Amino acid sequence: MKRHIRSAITADFATLVAIDQSCFEEDIAYDANELRYFMSLPNATTLIAEVDGIIAGFLVVNMHGARSRATLVTLDVRDIYRNAGIGSELLARSEDLLAKGGTKRYALQVDRVNSVAFKFYIRHGFCVVRTLRNYYPNGADAYLMEKRVADWTGLSDV
Repeated sequence: MKRHIRSAITADFATLVAIDQSCFEEDIAYDANELRYFMSLPNATTLIAEVDGIIAGFLVVNMHGARSRATLVTLDVRDIYRNAGIGSELLARSEDLLAKGGTKRYALQVDRVNSVAFKFYIRHGFCVVRTLRNYYPNGADAYLMEKRVADWTGLSDV
């Protein structure tokens, strides 16, 4: 299998919407307008993971202020590519970009009941900062998680 990470292009958009909607419940998944908004923010970056030319997953990260902080907007991997390291590769690549840009803190929100995602982020060095009550439109709570640059082990070779 040939794996490749690249920046998103306009032609990827419909596929990214479909992947996001397949990864999350209807009331948590982004619709096309929401995803377009996040991807078009001035300091947003969208990374695509391809396996044999097929989009296996993607990540959207947005840098804030003077780029000292960043938020992981979404990290989505198709079911058939889960547990193959795709999410880890995307996250590592985003951390490389953030570190090179001077980011000090990387934050995300994760559904409290999504134990698989929660454990994934813990394994990658994120820590719970606090609980965000009624964060999602369906009323579910989320954990605000954060990783500081000092916690990063260095740039990856991905």
